Amino acid sequence: MRCSILPGLAVAYVLLAGCTAHYPINEPYSPVVAAGAAPAQPKAGETRSDSLLVAIAFSGGGTRAAAFSYGVLEAMSDAKIRWEGRERRLVDEVDLISSVSGGSFTAAYYGLFGDRIFEDYADKFLYRDVQGHLIWSLFSPASWVKLGSSTYDRSDLAAEYYDEILFEGKTFSDIHARNGPRLSINATEIALGMQFTFDPAQFALICSDLGNFPVSRAVTASSAVPILFSSVILRNYAGTCPFELPPWAKAAEKSADPTSRAYHLVKKIEKYRDSEELQYIHLLDGGLTDNLGVRTFLNRLTLAGGSWELAKALGVANTHRWLVIVVNAQSEMDTTFQQSEFDLSLGEAISASSSIPLNEYSFDSLALLRLALKEVADKLIKGRCTEWAATRESTAGCDDLKIYFVEVDFDGLADPKRGKAMKHLPTSFTLPVEAVDDLRAAAREIMTSSKNLKAFMRDMDGHWSPPAKR
Repeated sequence: MRCSILPGLAVAYVLLAGCTAHYPINEPYSPVVAAGAAPAQPKAGETRSDSLLVAIAFSGGGTRAAAFSYGVLEAMSDAKIRWEGRERRLVDEVDLISSVSGGSFTAAYYGLFGDRIFEDYADKFLYRDVQGHLIWSLFSPASWVKLGSSTYDRSDLAAEYYDEILFEGKTFSDIHARNGPRLSINATEIALGMQFTFDPAQFALICSDLGNFPVSRAVTASSAVPILFSSVILRNYAGTCPFELPPWAKAAEKSADPTSRAYHLVKKIEKYRDSEELQYIHLLDGGLTDNLGVRTFLNRLTLAGGSWELAKALGVANTHRWLVIVVNAQSEMDTTFQQSEFDLSLGEAISASSSIPLNEYSFDSLALLRLALKEVADKLIKGRCTEWAATRESTAGCDDLKIYFVEVDFDGLADPKRGKAMKHLPTSFTLPVEAVDDLRAAAREIMTSSKNLKAFMRDMDGHWSPPAKR
């Protein structure tokens, strides 16, 4: 009798425990925060120069992207520049990091722990078989208990694992407390088909508290590949706190120009305010809308339209040098079928259907970003010179602004075969140690040989130190 009862009790336990499992719900604004509307952006660190802007975008691509972006940070820690009479590491001047998918692991860990990334990130994440563990956990009886709930799924399981091995239960308030670079971790909102950024502005839009939100869940959303992972779900509290579109967004809306990117963006943004229609926000991999991580920059520049007021609001009105680095770990599909008279296999067709639009979209994003940077730079110079003419005795130096745009991708390697091999590394969360180390070394090689970065280093009286032993 006892033997027949125990299995029944075990099943009942799993079902009852499963019903209690629920993903963490994002919190609404507290009354204190709501009274002040959007929470303030973290201020630039005291050690970073106000006249130098350094922004980085980390692409998606699983561990391939995580290792490549980490190699870029390693190289930047070995780069020394002299600006405003003092020498410092280039990595210490980073103001903003925007990331998607695999690149978000590197961005978030650096945002939380700073230089500690150079001590333990490789062992904790890059060399670990993360994918193998996630698959194994799905078949663990301990996971079945939670997965039996309708409000707990694969991505929630992954977020818990990422906290265990990397993020230590930290929240965005821990990132802001470090006063390091601003982070824009990007996912894709499925219902609206647009980028969702984990930053104060986005959370102000839905009247939610970013500070208490777990970093692990943001990174999980950013890297939640459809089908393999479930969506990460947020509650939309729009309408429960004061909110007003900024002036540059209002201007775009007022134009009512359906061909305008700014107008298109504002109309989509406004849909977040209808919390009766959009009650829950379902997030998947950021690469679905932007696999380079540059749309954050582009969308803000588009909404601003080169606004001098926005430049002041973002704290870049006094900048004279901009370094924008796009780290692209983009893969390349296998095209051996072009030598065959037979039709594509199912796998080849699926690969082509995702790779072709993604790669073309990435190319267009870079082209648009270049144009937007030039437009904003021109408007910034005009606005600054106009203001200086009205408030200062001299306008000398008001037009001193130079932009350095650096693309770090596998085509930058001297050996094309090596670059091709890296493009064909799998987009997974497990790679051989040798591949990880080769990606790290490749990042430094590409950085040090980049024509535009060489120009920046020359103008900044910079030099490269030998690679640090890590």
